[in-house]
Amino acid sequence: MKPLASFQEMDTLGEALVRDYFRKTRRKDPSSVDIEGFIRDYLGLRLVYDSFAEEDGNRIGFRADGKAPLLVFRDGKRVPVVYPEGTLVVDRFLERSGESGRRRFTMAHEAAHSILARHVPLQAACFRTDYDGEALYGGDDLKRIFSLNEAFANRLGAAILMPPFLVEKARKRYHGEGRFVSYEGLVPQGEKLAVRKTADALGVSYSAMVNRLRELDLWEIRPAEEYLAEGLGVGGGL
Repeated sequence: MKPLASFQEMDTLGEALVRDYFRKTRRKDPSSVDIEGFIRDYLGLRLVYDSFAEEDGNRIGFRADGKAPLLVFRDGKRVPVVYPEGTLVVDRFLERSGESGRRRFTMAHEAAHSILARHVPLQAACFRTDYDGEALYGGDDLKRIFSLNEAFANRLGAAILMPPFLVEKARKRYHGEGRFVSYEGLVPQGEKLAVRKTADALGVSYSAMVNRLRELDLWEIRPAEEYLAEGLGVGGGL
């Protein structure tokens, strides 16, 4: 089964959504996306926090369909709760200080699932329990569709939090012209600081920013030998 969307399409869609959100909320020269406002005011979705009790401890976000229960803690017990359709639930753990980047990306990821359910409903149909019972899926198709859904939700979530025009604005401010550079995994301190400042400006984690810079072809990888000579100044006497 061929995918009904592409990563490039996710980038275009994410940027269009953010630009429209800024325009309709009359935001002047914003440096980052108010993801909670985007979800509640622009998408018209409900956003709540709860204490997840799922077996999979990596589950920190949930898009409710009004049917599938979410296991949460109530008085120390695991209780299934069915949230109304159109509700995005975020693990209360992410409200802690230091979890801002993960919290914002989790929100964007779940918001992206809601957008994908409208944009490519046939492909998004099997996300969690939203399964199209009339379609004929093979086992490999199911795995592939689920994997694609998660990959596209990640890409669209990144495009919403880090649209190219906001990345470019922060990049020019903290790094100047040219791409960020690493030397086969070796990242000079100046580059790390510039990436960190760029990430902070957009309200995302360092690793999320690095991934996004790679997606936007703003991350250049050079041979490690160049850094040894030019960055560390060694080997010149041989």
